[in-house]
Amino acid sequence: MANVSWERNLSKIFASSVNQQSLEDTAELIVDVSLDDQEYHNIFINAIDQGIRAPNDGDIRVMGFINKSGYKVNSLMQALDVLSDFKEIYLREFEQSKE
Repeated sequence: MANVSWERNLSKIFASSVNQQSLEDTAELIVDVSLDDQEYHNIFINAIDQGIRAPNDGDIRVMGFINKSGYKVNSLMQALDVLSDFKEIYLREFEQSKE
């Protein structure tokens, strides 16, 4: 996922990683990789952070990225909620896995 736009990374995260899994299960899988790969962690966080900013900027593309998964959003507020929840779940899992 390196040297790729945040949009492409976020789209890939939802299309391939989230797919039909819960955010919790996906976060666990991503943490399994990111604990040993700081670059992957940074790319993931950047994609999520940029995705969180997108609804505030009126960027509706973020809804399409999420809708490539089993999650469906119909508004920018719903997209923001999903992304914020995903980041919170991921960071909690990441911190717990470091202990």
